[in-house]
Amino acid sequence: MNRIFDNEAGTSSAQNFFNSNKKLILIIISAAILVSAIFAGNVYTNKLSNEKAAGIYNQWLISSASENSDVESLYLNLVNNYPNSGYSMMAMLGKGAELAENGSYEESIEVFSNLKDLTDGFNGNKFFNKISRVSISRIHIHLEQFDEALLELSSYSEESTNAYIHELIGDIFAAKNDKSRSLEQYEFAKNKYDDQQAKSIVSMKIANISLEQ
Repeated sequence: MNRIFDNEAGTSSAQNFFNSNKKLILIIISAAILVSAIFAGNVYTNKLSNEKAAGIYNQWLISSASENSDVESLYLNLVNNYPNSGYSMMAMLGKGAELAENGSYEESIEVFSNLKDLTDGFNGNKFFNKISRVSISRIHIHLEQFDEALLELSSYSEESTNAYIHELIGDIFAAKNDKSRSLEQYEFAKNKYDDQQAKSIVSMKIANISLEQ
């Protein structure tokens, strides 16, 4: 009998709670449904956007290989309308590399700088951001603009980054005739490289600086 009374009391309490908070509960349920719908819509929209970006990127690759006249319009369509897609970022890398190879260094730096800005920040793409910074730095090294080259890598710690960037920073200090800091960076690189050929190249750089001292 007590159990029946308890069940009835519990049911009554639940009904009273619902009746008292009916509007609030309906608002919460509606909000949850809306958020779910928005999330599903965004997933679908992003999927369609990536598919369109992929199609334009493939057309751009084909046009680039055959040197068609529409190659520039395809590139601009991709980077302007789908800037956050991986396909746009790959196109910017390819465009920047092509310009540098053709000797258009200022234009190449501009493309890589746009990519760097696009992928910078906490929610940015660290992979493409690092490649863009390294690419800009290498162009500055080629132009013997060593302070500018070093500035592009200043966001990375001189004591804790990957082996290649340590080596690149070492190259910059070597070009600036800062032998002690160059040797320090080469040693970091040598210790972090797993590839024996890369280790050997860095060891040769260390040996050359040591002979000059």
